Amino acid sequence: MGGEASRKVRARKRRSALRPDTALIPVGEPEREIYVWSLPACCLRSLRESAMSEVGERRRLELDCSCGRSWRVTSSLDGRILDRFVTHGGPRAGGSYPAA
Repeated sequence: MGGEASRKVRARKRRSALRPDTALIPVGEPEREIYVWSLPACCLRSLRESAMSEVGERRRLELDCSCGRSWRVTSSLDGRILDRFVTHGGPRAGGSYPAA
């Protein structure tokens, strides 16, 4: 029983984890592109909640956090992010890679 329970926990954790290669910019500040793991905790929580929500509504242009910050997704390989957000800019659209 213990092994089965730990597999379920790992599967749930894997589904809720976001890919670390997702890049975002604060709205109005395209030169400040960052990776998802650099987001403030509250903004990361908002992004995760949006990514895990049901698909059915139109793709969003921005991520709005309860702290007042707004973010735009510039690139991602995470299908859940791409299903829910329109991507903006990034290197292929004349932008630059995020600073590591």
